[in-house]
Amino acid sequence: MPYLTVRTYDELKKYVKAFRRKHIGLLIIVSRAGLGKTSIVEEELEVEAPLMLNSHITPLSFYQILAERTSEEKDCLIVVDEAEMIFRDAKLRTMLKILCDTRKEKVVKYMSTTPLLRQLPKEITTEAKVVMLINTLTPKDEDIKAIMSRGHLIRFEPPDDEILSYIMNGAWATDKEIKDFIKGYANISRALTLRTYVKAVESKKSNLDWESEVITELELDPRLLTIRRILKTVKNKSDRIKEWEKQTGDNRAMYFRYKKMYSTKVLGQKDREDEEDLLQNFT
Repeated sequence: MPYLTVRTYDELKKYVKAFRRKHIGLLIIVSRAGLGKTSIVEEELEVEAPLMLNSHITPLSFYQILAERTSEEKDCLIVVDEAEMIFRDAKLRTMLKILCDTRKEKVVKYMSTTPLLRQLPKEITTEAKVVMLINTLTPKDEDIKAIMSRGHLIRFEPPDDEILSYIMNGAWATDKEIKDFIKGYANISRALTLRTYVKAVESKKSNLDWESEVITELELDPRLLTIRRILKTVKNKSDRIKEWEKQTGDNRAMYFRYKKMYSTKVLGQKDREDEEDLLQNFT
């Protein structure tokens, strides 16, 4: 299925702003979890107070709140978060298919024998605009394919340096210690998300081991944190090696291997102690 790839947060926000101005009838944003697409949409649409739908909503409650909102604003904005989960419900999928029609005016109906419908209109005429947020897009159902073909389909794939820049420069990320720690390790990871920072902040506020949280989120070898802590707390080289062997079970050679990796990849410095040690061994 054809889609447009967007690689920066600024470019993504342009599409959300166009949706906010109601220039786009259906916007579909696909990205892996944790990149901030939901928070960006919520922030950009805060003033408009869109109708927020998630995977916990039922078809009847969806129909009810749609009726209430449409009576106030015929061309209201609707945000469907984790849309791939909502697609699993046949009734919700049918209603979304109608709402995502390219016609300006859509008519939504809900067929049921429940007495709750007596208080609701038999049909809803709306000009609602829809933005769908999806983590995994694997459209097999024909109805879903039809929906995808009607809108602006965007795959948000920011590179790691863009994600890091968004964390480092974002006004929402205020803990410099955590940001600096993430920055050091992010260049050797391919798993950075905004949740890396958020979870670290939560752990730090709870007096938990937030550094280990970051290393885990970045899917890195925990020994890269062990070597950092040893270098910071143990001054003598021979004592550092003993502490390394005690904590990791690895030998002296592995100590120098991880020390060099930490110095060059995380700190971006030459490992002079390692060079001196190799020179002594050579002579």
